[in-house]
Amino acid sequence: MNDRIPYDVVIVGAGAAGLSAAVLLARTKHRILIISLTARRNSTAEVINNVPYAHGTRPTDVFAKMEADAKHYGAAFVWDAVDTARASADSIELVTRGGASYIGRRLLLAAGTVNEMPSWVPMEAWGKAVFDCPYCHTYEHDGAAFVSVGTGEEALKHALLCQQYTKDLTTLVSDPDAAQHEFADRLRMIGSRVFVDSVTSATVLDSGKLRLLTAKGRELIAGTVVLDFIIRPNQLLPRQLGLELSPNGYPRATPFGKTSHPRVYSAGNNPGSPYFMWTGAACSGINAARQICEDIAFGD
Repeated sequence: MNDRIPYDVVIVGAGAAGLSAAVLLARTKHRILIISLTARRNSTAEVINNVPYAHGTRPTDVFAKMEADAKHYGAAFVWDAVDTARASADSIELVTRGGASYIGRRLLLAAGTVNEMPSWVPMEAWGKAVFDCPYCHTYEHDGAAFVSVGTGEEALKHALLCQQYTKDLTTLVSDPDAAQHEFADRLRMIGSRVFVDSVTSATVLDSGKLRLLTAKGRELIAGTVVLDFIIRPNQLLPRQLGLELSPNGYPRATPFGKTSHPRVYSAGNNPGSPYFMWTGAACSGINAARQICEDIAFGD
């Protein structure tokens, strides 16, 4: 399919940011297209937590309601990945993996992060017993044995943030200097274990727990594993569009999503930090949508 009639706005990404923006933009009677894969970063989680009015709801249910709201106001959806973006003076052309081409007068990037999962993580455990956030799902594992795994200081921080949930806390860091960090000392003071080691394999047991084998021959049984940062900026489209990037690798953007290209906007983890959680991502989508509405009204 090649849709040559320009959309007012094309949104890449149907997560919290993209769908929040889509609803506002569609309600303001702009012609909107959302292009996204069906799997979102938190699709494997059993529930979404720390989200007002949706706390404890399955991600699929939250996204289905937001998609239905956007469709109700006239937004269209294409479920595919965008592989190519080309900018001209007055529009952005997007080509999907399936070969379809779409044109937007403005583009909102709302799929700015990708997971780089350690190879040892069993995919059936991701979002169930393995997480990268010490806030969203740790309460549900209260009393379990926790293992924090990572390179250095970030793994130590995650362990300290999880200490109230467990009396069995182990931290594995691959950087030897991290074992001498003050946070490592703090962990030892509360009876936690800190090892310079790394996980080589993990097996999901019938109980749902994980058996971890390490490079130094340790065997650990964990009810919950917390990873240090595994998200990375998705730079494919930003680089194709020649956007200025911030030091963390995301498009440089204002709090209202304006990037270095006058027709390209950014929301979600794009302008935020890795701790830009679900509600923050949704708010950034709203802010970007407002900015787009104003630019359309006051500009062209």
